[in-house]
Parts: sequence; structure tokens; C-alpha cells
Amino acid sequence: MKSFDIKKDIKTIRKLFNLTQEDFAKEIGLSRSNIARYEGEEIFPHDSALEKIYSYPYKHSFHLNKAKEMLFLDEARDDLLLFHGAKYEIKGEIDYKHLNGKKDFGAGFYLGEKLDSSASWICEYPSGSIYSFYFKNRNNLNCLEFKVDRNWMYAILYFRGMFEEYIPNKEVMEIVEQINKADYIIAPIADNQMYDTLTAFSLKSITDEQCLHALSANNLGKQFVIKSQKAVDNLVLIERMFLCEKEKENYLNNKNVLSNEGRSKASLAIESYRRKGKYIDEIFKKR
Repeated sequence: MKSFDIKKDIKTIRKLFNLTQEDFAKEIGLSRSNIARYEGEEIFPHDSALEKIYSYPYKHSFHLNKAKEMLFLDEARDDLLLFHGAKYEIKGEIDYKHLNGKKDFGAGFYLGEKLDSSASWICEYPSGSIYSFYFKNRNNLNCLEFKVDRNWMYAILYFRGMFEEYIPNKEVMEIVEQINKADYIIAPIADNQMYDTLTAFSLKSITDEQCLHALSANNLGKQFVIKSQKAVDNLVLIERMFLCEKEKENYLNNKNVLSNEGRSKASLAIESYRRKGKYIDEIFKKR
């Protein structure tokens, strides 16, 4: 898995700000010889040098990653542009069982359709970065798409382990079977606030109607979950994208604002649908 495109990025930054290698080195506090060696791909910058290189355009109000997103979209044509937020560098080939355990749809390689959503996911991790991909030739793949409805709600409850006290009914198991047969899944993104809402339903604090309308109160975009090697083979890596510290800080602030707004909307929905619908133990049998 290739890393940051240092050669291209340094040249782009220098051209944008009309800087020679020596000028750029002075601006960011590195030696001209190191800048030349980075551009010549003789050596790879260490973490502190990466931070200096990529924070320079961001401090000067040029958001390199957002500009790349626009460029990638322009060049996508019939391909789908997707982003994966990674806590650490991905080494080797992509494993479609990359994320195991209690995730929205079980094991899979999770991506978002927007740079911002993936960046918000990993902005709190020191080594977090973004991988951009083109998803090609999707017509030959088995796609399962969800919207914010009971099927989506039950799927996440199942794979997040929230049915531990209850027996999933035939409807739920049919959904699970469809998910396990899919090459990839398209579904709404569920953030921490949404998981709190789902947990409240699983704990009999709110009804299914309250839960569903609270979940519908937010629109965070779509996530794409790669569930088979066949789908992995249709992912083409564009590049790994570096997030400087100030960029991560801004994403974290925006994430907190959206999270607070989401909680307010969910609370209003829960209050509006009070005493409507059924509790989880009225829908499913206890084990």
C-alpha cells in the first residue's frame, strides 16, 4: 500500500506559493538538502517533517486535501470516489475482513463517500490518515443498499451485539443472510449519537418508533462496506492523504458541533413520539 505522495505534494505546494526549494525549506524550518532529497524520493520524511510540510499550505488557508477531493471527483468519470479513514498505516493488500468484531455490518472494509466523514472518524488518532480510492466496475457485484428504516436498524442491532438478550426473528435473520451474501453494502453512516439511540432501544428506554425517528433526524451521508474479495479487487488506490494537526483539530471541533446538534434533534424526535411504537421486548422474544 503506497504512502503519501511527497514528491508531487512538495512540488505542488512550492508551485502554489511560488517558492524555491530553499525558500520552502526556510519557511518550514528544514534544510534545503532534505527538501531536495524528499522531492527526489531519496529519503522519506519523518513524522515531524511531514507535519511541517503539510501544515504549511493549511496555515495559509489552502486546504490541499479538499482540493485533491475536487480533482479526484473531476477525474472519476463513471467510477465512484471513496475514502477510508485509517488509524494507522495500512501495510500490504486490503483485507475485506479488515474490521472484525461488533461493527455496523460485521467484518468488512469500511469507506465513506466524503473526505470530511472519513477525516472526522480518525481526527482524534495521532497516526490517522485518509486513503482515497476509485471503486470501479460495480455492475458485476452484488450490492445491498439500506436507508434509515427498520431493516437498517435491526441489522446494526444484530451486528453490534445488541440482541444478546433477545432471539432475532425470521425478518432479522433474512436481513443478516442478505448482508453475508453481498459483495458490498451501501448504508447511512451511524455516528456515536446514533449508537446511543440504538442502545437506548435495546435497553427498553425508548420504543422502535422513537428510535427510528431519532435516527432519521440526522443525515451524515453514506458508508460503503466491502464484504468480498471480488469487491476488493474493484478498489483502485489513488493515494494516502496526510492530515496536519490543525486540520485534525478543526475536524474534531466540527464533529463535536454536529454531534451536539444530532443529540438535540434526536431528543426532540424521542419526545415527539413518546408512547408510540413498541419496546424491544414487545417485538422479540427473550432468550
